[in-house]
Amino acid sequence: MKMQEKQQAQILLINHQEIAVVADVVRQFFGNIQPDGLIFYLPSDEPFTIHTSSSEELPPDLIRRLMRNELTAAEQSLLPELFELNVRLQNKSGQRIWREQSRPADLRRGLRRLLHIALSEQTGHKFPWGTLTGVRPTQLALELLEEKRLRTSPAAGRAYGYSSEEKAAAFRELEEYWKLSQSKAALALETAEAEQKLLNRIDLSAGDYIVYVGLPFCPSRCDYCSFITESAVSQARLLNDYVEAVIAETKGVFKKIKHPPSAVYFGGGTPTSLDEDLFARYLSGVLQAIPAGSDGEYTMEAGRPDTITSGKLKIAREAGFKKICINPQSMLDETLAAVSRRHSVADTVKAVELAREAGFNDINMDLIAGLPGDQKGGFLYSLDRVMELKPESITLHTLSVKRGAFLDEDGKAGDPFLPQLSLIRQLEEGQQRLRSTGYKPYYLYKQKTARSGLENIGFSRNRGSLYNVAMMSDAVPVLGLGSGATSKLIKDGKAKRFYNPKDLQGYIERIESIILKKRDFFELN
Repeated sequence: MKMQEKQQAQILLINHQEIAVVADVVRQFFGNIQPDGLIFYLPSDEPFTIHTSSSEELPPDLIRRLMRNELTAAEQSLLPELFELNVRLQNKSGQRIWREQSRPADLRRGLRRLLHIALSEQTGHKFPWGTLTGVRPTQLALELLEEKRLRTSPAAGRAYGYSSEEKAAAFRELEEYWKLSQSKAALALETAEAEQKLLNRIDLSAGDYIVYVGLPFCPSRCDYCSFITESAVSQARLLNDYVEAVIAETKGVFKKIKHPPSAVYFGGGTPTSLDEDLFARYLSGVLQAIPAGSDGEYTMEAGRPDTITSGKLKIAREAGFKKICINPQSMLDETLAAVSRRHSVADTVKAVELAREAGFNDINMDLIAGLPGDQKGGFLYSLDRVMELKPESITLHTLSVKRGAFLDEDGKAGDPFLPQLSLIRQLEEGQQRLRSTGYKPYYLYKQKTARSGLENIGFSRNRGSLYNVAMMSDAVPVLGLGSGATSKLIKDGKAKRFYNPKDLQGYIERIESIILKKRDFFELN
């Protein structure tokens, strides 16, 4: 029997080919559905049809290049200045139509919003973040605040903050137009302002930028992880060559750069999965090539507590690192075992003690809500245990199961998409507990495959991470080093990207070519 005969519901794309956008929204309500051409067939007990259409034909190649800021003026003239975007729902109750005037640059955002409204109407499912899929909540909140500020006090800048009237107007639009719950609308606005305060430390006119250094090795792979990482044990033969390649890339790219970075982040993977001698070589080789400043933020991702030793902590501190991330993800041994994290709660406690002894006074700790195998109340129990350790920052992640993760392959994750009231309440309760002890939100983003469409959010006691906010903002240049690292160049207010190869052997073997291409990208020759 053909797919069309099995299904009773469908979504049609007319005069546009935004398949990925439609798939993102459909995923929230029905899971991963592959289209048949420009039609999505959906499993449904009740037949319905949704037409998504543009009043003007929008060539997919031009739209794709428009979104990447690659269009010439001549190509831009081929697109309409405005068009009407329509989403029409037809079901047993009749017909409803949602429409709005849109610019081509806003096609994807508008399509997500209108299609989400239609599917929510049809299924009855309401998400705390409303129609926001593929949109950073704080980016949207800041755009709205700026829009309201320009109407009321155009001479003021972002550094001056926003009036209560401007915040109230932005709140109403988030709630009524974008369909956020009141608590999420308030959270988006509060966190957007906190992010902006951190970003005010960046002076683009002075040439400020940040650096990411990636080491895609871990002691083992967690079941929920979809990152391309290698086992530091099974790939030991590559470790030394990889470290030398990153050092070579750093020296080659920074040859003519004199301005120190505002933030440097050593991530991965797990940089502390290296042995102490190679860890010392890695840090010294890279940092000696990067101009040093007096007030730069240096952060070490030591995510796996079982890789942390007093020797590595001493090496990191002597290299200039003041911030460190120690990420238990759960404070229940049975939950850690269920997701193949090969460390214990005792390892986490010991790692924090060692970090304090080494002189780290700015520690971040991550937890994940919604882990499979987590007992009822396990997330809140873990949060209480982490709060007892008094880290300066705590980041709450919602489980996101992406393609390629072991959880996605074996089905242990369950259905991560539809709203789960218990998970929503746990995350809200956790945030309230953090607020009650002096932590405040400073950083927020969403992932498309997060359970219940919920957020990842960082809380801090007057610290925060400039790197985290700047990396997510698409407003700050990023120099990415290492396999799979992404660099960003900001030109005319828009971000252009350069991607290092993800293949380890390819990265090592092509390092000289990568250096030359990256120097061209940043106009450093």
